[in-house]
Amino acid sequence: MRILHIIPYFYPAWAYGGTCRAAWELSRALVRKGHEVVVFTTDALDSNNRATPQFEVVDGVEIHRFHNVSNHLAWARLFTPLTIGFYLERELKRVDVAHLHEYRSFQNAMALPIMERLKVPFVLTAQGGMPRIMGRYALKQVYDALVGQRILKHAARLHALNTLEQTQFLELGVEPERIAILPNGVNLDEYRVLPPVNGFRAKYDIRQNAPVVLFLARVNKIKGVDFLVSGFAEVRKVLPDAVLVIVGPDDGYLTEIKQQVAALGLEAHVRFTGYLDGVAKLEAYQSANLYVLPSAYEMFAITLLESLACATPIIATDRCGLADFVRHNNLGSIVNYGDVNGLRDEIVNILRSPDEAKRRARYGREYVLANFGWDNIAETWEDVYRKCAGK
Repeated sequence: MRILHIIPYFYPAWAYGGTCRAAWELSRALVRKGHEVVVFTTDALDSNNRATPQFEVVDGVEIHRFHNVSNHLAWARLFTPLTIGFYLERELKRVDVAHLHEYRSFQNAMALPIMERLKVPFVLTAQGGMPRIMGRYALKQVYDALVGQRILKHAARLHALNTLEQTQFLELGVEPERIAILPNGVNLDEYRVLPPVNGFRAKYDIRQNAPVVLFLARVNKIKGVDFLVSGFAEVRKVLPDAVLVIVGPDDGYLTEIKQQVAALGLEAHVRFTGYLDGVAKLEAYQSANLYVLPSAYEMFAITLLESLACATPIIATDRCGLADFVRHNNLGSIVNYGDVNGLRDEIVNILRSPDEAKRRARYGREYVLANFGWDNIAETWEDVYRKCAGK
């Protein structure tokens, strides 16, 4: 099959989060299974830079990047690749199925009428983007009325990452048989043999025996970093040697977090590393005693799987779409979002019981490596695409 992915950001724009990496790994896995994979994306890379070149083939994936009018607006999640329309028409005439990533985007608005006219079957992966949250409510309401409802009506399949997202689709009137539940995965090649930790603690001036709590995600209000900082302030009253390491690019909330850290007198006990990837990211996971994802809303959270793949214990909030899965499989701890004392208690319990926490995390590593490889997930995607395309 020839499969077209339409996504606002793509390899190597890892600073935009897990959606970008999931689309990349799925595309590579599909190529390995013999499919032609084409990606239409923008030149978004990070807050300061654009991705190049305009066209390249990487690991068999054919990548077309279209110029955003403003890279600053792109980082604010307003992607404007004005020239994409003509090329979409040409490519959509050649494909068996199209795959839209993200719910609200300029690219989707451009592609939808062409797909309707050419009768191209398509799949939508909303990646948790259905609810109207995090501002721009009026703009989202207009988009949903003009574009979004038509996407939901005409999509051959709606991809839900878990039962939480399935419920969101059902509440919008989507028929159950059009919803496919598939998780995201991890690149097993990165985690089967973990690299040695080469001085991560020394680099960030952290004592070797200090308990380290790690946050690794975009520094955005929705990620709940302020909740974690408040909880960590309480942890230090019990474990004064504890250190909080905040890893991730500034996504509009870093200044507020640094102000909160200063107001709580935590500056000597919090490290800001900025964005880390590759080996540096794996070193961060392995150097931590605990990974915390304190999100106010999170549909999947690939970082939880990454942490477990590094055998690092995890805590997530009840607002994470993986919360029930983590509980059911005893992979980590879940706390109620906003419960500072509850978060404090769970962090302290884990840091004071390292042997038990590590035992559970080692089980989590085995579970992730056995169940979340992209080649296995891609097999299910093949079936979804074939049904959509009538093949």
